[in-house]
Amino acid sequence: MIVGARHASPLHCMSEPTPIGPLMAFVFLHDLDSLEPKDQKLRWNTYSEYLNSLGNRLPASAYSFAIADWHYDHLDSRCPHDSWVESITIAEPASGDRSQRRKLEIQLTLLGAYHNGYFKLIYRDVAAYDLKTPAEFLLPPRNVGHGDWLYDEVRLSDSGKVMHEIEFSRGSHWAIESSDILWTWQEIPSAGKTPQT
Repeated sequence: MIVGARHASPLHCMSEPTPIGPLMAFVFLHDLDSLEPKDQKLRWNTYSEYLNSLGNRLPASAYSFAIADWHYDHLDSRCPHDSWVESITIAEPASGDRSQRRKLEIQLTLLGAYHNGYFKLIYRDVAAYDLKTPAEFLLPPRNVGHGDWLYDEVRLSDSGKVMHEIEFSRGSHWAIESSDILWTWQEIPSAGKTPQT
């Protein structure tokens, strides 16, 4: 279990830390929608400045995912906002003559918000993860699995790895610390055209 100190930030954490670190340092589901537009913009600008400051401290793939123009553009099909979980797989890729050298890898496949493609995230060399889903639904509608992907945040963990946190409309909160995040977008051919990566 990894419990990290909070990263320096003008914002404070509104929720209890996860077992692998503080809960979303910049973006808060619980109060973001209740903020004035200028305060929301300040939060997003602070987060954007933080991402830009990371430069080569994040692996190229994780960094390109975090700063992509489409990542928070709700009009772009590739934006994960409002997408749904299709599957999540936790695997232990093994090597060695007895498969004794093992790593953790998490693969997440999402149906895009416009239902015209699949977004896949692969977390390599996972150091820690915390996947929580409450018994009760936080927001309607009910009986929708994890619900819509609402907000996510990529940052550098205390140990210098990639930390990715995701909040879903059901109230699910996922935190995954890994060496990198690989991502792909696969358009569903019959669903129309969208920009490719």
